[in-house]
Amino acid sequence: MNKLMTVVALATTVISAPAFAQTPPKYHHDSAPAQYQQPSDVVTFGGKVVGQDPDVNVRENLLRDAFAGGH
Repeated sequence: MNKLMTVVALATTVISAPAFAQTPPKYHHDSAPAQYQQPSDVVTFGGKVVGQDPDVNVRENLLRDAFAGGH
């Protein structure tokens, strides 16, 4: 019985090993265009920075104002 448990445990380990050995995909942040490398609180419109704020509501207002030509 002890041998059977050892064989089952070993077989389970061998079968599941490839699933744990996979490496996550690598993303090259250095190769991204400059517009995607800026902080998330920066608002750009037409390739120009129109404002910066950590609050998403303020960022939406900045973008709306820039789109309407109010900047």
